[in-house]
Amino acid sequence: MSDTTYKVGIYLRLSREDEKKGESESISTQRDLLLNYIKDNNLIFASEYIDDGVSGTTFDRIGFNRMIKDCKDKRINMVITKDTSRLGRDHIEFGYYVEKFFPEHNIRYVAVNDGIDTFNSSSNDLLIFKSAFNDLYVKDISNKLRSSLYIKKKNGLFVGCYAPFGYKKSINDKHKLEIDLEEAFVVKRIFNMFINGNSVSKICDILTKENIKTPSMFKNMNMGCKNTFKGIWSSRTVNSILKNQTYIGNLTQCRQKKVNYKSKKRINNKEDDYVIAENSVEPIIDKDTFDNVQLLFCSNKNRGKHGNGITDRLLLRGLIYCSECHHTIGFRAVSQQTQKNGLVYRIYGNCNYWQKRKKQNVCTPHSVNYKKIEELVLNNLKRLFKINLNICDIQKVIFKSKSLNSKRNNIINNINVIDKSIENNNRKIEACYNDRLDGIISLDIYKKAFDSINYELERLNNEKEKYNNLLNLINEEDNNYYLKQIKDIFNMKSVSRLLISLLIDKIEIDENKKISIYYKFNV
Repeated sequence: MSDTTYKVGIYLRLSREDEKKGESESISTQRDLLLNYIKDNNLIFASEYIDDGVSGTTFDRIGFNRMIKDCKDKRINMVITKDTSRLGRDHIEFGYYVEKFFPEHNIRYVAVNDGIDTFNSSSNDLLIFKSAFNDLYVKDISNKLRSSLYIKKKNGLFVGCYAPFGYKKSINDKHKLEIDLEEAFVVKRIFNMFINGNSVSKICDILTKENIKTPSMFKNMNMGCKNTFKGIWSSRTVNSILKNQTYIGNLTQCRQKKVNYKSKKRINNKEDDYVIAENSVEPIIDKDTFDNVQLLFCSNKNRGKHGNGITDRLLLRGLIYCSECHHTIGFRAVSQQTQKNGLVYRIYGNCNYWQKRKKQNVCTPHSVNYKKIEELVLNNLKRLFKINLNICDIQKVIFKSKSLNSKRNNIINNINVIDKSIENNNRKIEACYNDRLDGIISLDIYKKAFDSINYELERLNNEKEKYNNLLNLINEEDNNYYLKQIKDIFNMKSVSRLLISLLIDKIEIDENKKISIYYKFNV
C-alpha cells in the first residue's frame, strides 16, 4: 500500500452557517490548506470538487456526486478535506462513505485538521466520535434556530419563503405582511362562492375553467412547474384557504413541519400545534364570514357515493342524525328512468353506523326518503315563523349585516389612503418639475425621477380601481339578505344551506321514522 501512487481529489464545502465564521472557513482558505498538504507529502493533485453554500446534512451535492463518480471510475484514489465536517455532518452517511464505500474502492481518506488518515488505522479511533459530534452540532444549531423562529412567530412576525396566498412581504420589513390586492380578490371570491352554496370541488372547477392562476403560479414558485396538472386548482388548496385564520388577521404559522432536522420532507401539523398570533396582520375576510364558512364545514356530512354529486348539494346535509346511535344518516341518489321527466334521482338514506357495521347489529337501517324530510323541515319553519316572527327576534339568530358595513368601511379607508398617496406623488412631480426649471437638477435626473414617480402613480391608480370594483360588488349585496331568505321560506322558494345551518342545530330520526327538529332559537 505504501508504494501506491495517490491521485488526490480535494473536496471543499462551505455552508451558509460556515459563511458567518468568516475567512477561516472560506473555500480559498480550505484550498490553500489542502494544496500545501499535497505539496508537503509529495502527492499528485488530480482534481478539485466544490460545493459552495450547501449544508453538510445532505450528501446529495453536485461537487460531492462528481467526486464519488471519479472514485468509481478510478480517476482518483485519495480524498482530502479540511476536517471531517467538510465531508458531511450526517454521521450515518459519513460512516457509510468512510467505513464502507472508500475501503471497497481502495480510496484513502484524509481529514487534515482532525488528524484522520485511513491509511493509518491507529489515527481513526476517534473517527466515529468526531462524526457524531458533527451531527450533534447540526442538531444543536437546528434546535436553536427553531426556538428563535418560534419566538418570532409567537410575536406575529412572518417567517417563511413565501407569504400566504393573498399577502405579500413588506418591502421595508420581510417579517411583515401586506395585502396583495390581486390575490386577495381571489381569496374573497372563494369565500363568497362557498358561502353561496358552491362545494369545494365546484369552486376548483370554476377557478380552473376561468384560468385563474393557482397560489403557486401567483408566487412564481417552482412547485409543480413541470407537473401535468399545473394551473389546475385542487380541493386541498381551496380547503386550506377556507380554514386559514390568517385571513381574519390571526397570522397562522407552523401548519407544516419537517420530519426532522436531517430531512426536507414536510408533514402537516395538528391544529393544536399551529402558532397563531391574533390581530397581527390586516384581515382580508371579516370574522362573520369566516365563522359562517367553518359552520358550513362542520355540516359537510351525510354525503353519499352515488348520484353525480347530488348529495353534495342537499339543503340539510350534515344536520340529519340517527336518534339511537347518534351517527349521521348517509344519503345516496338512485336514478330512475321515467317517461314523463326522463332520468330523475330519488334520494334515500340509512344510518351510517349500521351501514358500516351490518354484521355486528350495532343499529338498525333507519331507511328514510330525503325529500319528505326536507319538505317537513321547511313547512315546520314556515309555520314557526308565522307564529313567532313578532316575538322571536330572528335577527339574533342569523348574522346581521354588520359584516357588510365592516367590509365597506375597510375598503373606503384603503381608497382614502391611496388618494392621499396619489396627491403626495402629484406634488412630488410638480416639485421635481420646478427644480428642473430652476436648474437645480439635470434633465437626466428629472427624467429618472419622473419615470419612477409616474410608475408609482400608475400602480396606485390600479390599486384604487381594484378597491372600487370590490366596493361596487359589496354595494350590490343586500343588507337584508337573510331576511329575504326567511321570506323565501314562507313562499317555499330557494333557501341557502347557510341560513338552515344558522337556524337548525340538528335533525334526528328514530327507527320508526319519527323526525325531531332541534332549533338554535327558542320555539
